[in-house]
Amino acid sequence: MKIYCASDFHIGFKNTNYPKIQEFLELVKEDADELILCGDVFDLWRCSVDRIMNREPMKSTYDALLSTIKDIPTTIIRGNHDYNFWKKIALPVKVTDSFYSNDIYFCHGWQFDIRQKVGHVFYGSIDRSPRLCKTILKAPFELKIMENEQRRHGKKIHEKAQEFLEKQRFKYLIMGHTHVPIADVRLFDCGDMIDHFTYVVINNGKPTLRSLIDDPIGTLCEDNLFQMQSEEMPLLV
Repeated sequence: MKIYCASDFHIGFKNTNYPKIQEFLELVKEDADELILCGDVFDLWRCSVDRIMNREPMKSTYDALLSTIKDIPTTIIRGNHDYNFWKKIALPVKVTDSFYSNDIYFCHGWQFDIRQKVGHVFYGSIDRSPRLCKTILKAPFELKIMENEQRRHGKKIHEKAQEFLEKQRFKYLIMGHTHVPIADVRLFDCGDMIDHFTYVVINNGKPTLRSLIDDPIGTLCEDNLFQMQSEEMPLLV
């Protein structure tokens, strides 16, 4: 049994690498028995469903996703940028906040982010008054911060995830949200399809971190998780 896991495609975001998403989805169709997407598959804060379905390169990427999930059993975990996509896009997938299966806990990871504790609790209320929330929040959960601060913030998220993991009986935790891939014994962060192009493969119950490129950024080193392409960039978590 081979399960492919990925997160943070952000379909709808201009800086997403759409060819890499399509490359990953082709790999899934060829090699996976199951697909688990750990949140922020879409970026409906920045882009409408209509635009995603009708404008390139988003349309072809959405079509590739739809083709993949028709062939491969797929679960999508809700992320903070997905903005209730399951009520707007009809996809033949299971949608959930998190789940536990075969000694592995799967989640998006924003519940470990102190900056988004309130958002995680009240996210469902956004659907009742989306225009008001978007007006107030504008581009929620996006902060421009310097590389050093982002490194500290991401490390804190992973530390919270580790604390949670240590209190549980399951063997592994697989998440997304930080956009930074790590493989730290029991904790795995899938990374993203914007800068890192990484994913996790579970083969016979054991996760491994893999990359679509030969030299992934910051995959394993806890002390140097964030190696950004610029000194200041949007934090999408």
